[in-house]
Amino acid sequence: MIRRAAEWFRDGRRVDLGRLAQASGIGRATLYRWFGGREQVVGEAVWLGIAQAIERVEATEPERDRAAFLRAFGRLAHEVRTYPPLTGFATEEPEFAMRVLQAPGSVVQERLIAWVAAWLTDLGVPRPDGARNVTRADLAYAIVRLAESFLWSDMIIGTPPQPDTATALVALLLDGAAGHGPAGIDAADQPETMPTTRLIAVARISVPNT
Repeated sequence: MIRRAAEWFRDGRRVDLGRLAQASGIGRATLYRWFGGREQVVGEAVWLGIAQAIERVEATEPERDRAAFLRAFGRLAHEVRTYPPLTGFATEEPEFAMRVLQAPGSVVQERLIAWVAAWLTDLGVPRPDGARNVTRADLAYAIVRLAESFLWSDMIIGTPPQPDTATALVALLLDGAAGHGPAGIDAADQPETMPTTRLIAVARISVPNT
């Protein structure tokens, strides 16, 4: 059923739950009982496309280091923002699309956070002794929320999408959480910058929920 919904989504068709239930040979009430509503179904359909993009970008990165993560993150950001079915969806149903993509607990957001958290685990960031009391879950959340704000800035505040800026900010967050500067220099030897905890606080309050 989700694959059918994903096919409709890729084809630019509106994912209507009544028609989806009929095409799948089940009742509408059963579909709602299984998935809860259209937001969940469309979220699963969108995620299938994003998961395929993740497979593509990770296939070119045999190593699991900081540089590989940033390259994979940057390519994924560009793929997501330029994926025609997704940009069309955001244009035709902007408020609903932002809920599907960014609402707390949404399928897409939760799984992107899990993907980032898996990379952070492999990178060992934050360090075991902690980074200014920032947990790995906090950092993964902040990375995804910052990415959302720059990838969908046209929908949120009317400015052009900035996937490269999002990736650059993620690099700064990683450096702060790892306790060193961009060139691998210990943070103690760098000019004072905004602490990682403040960056994460900004991520929590500056990106509006939709």
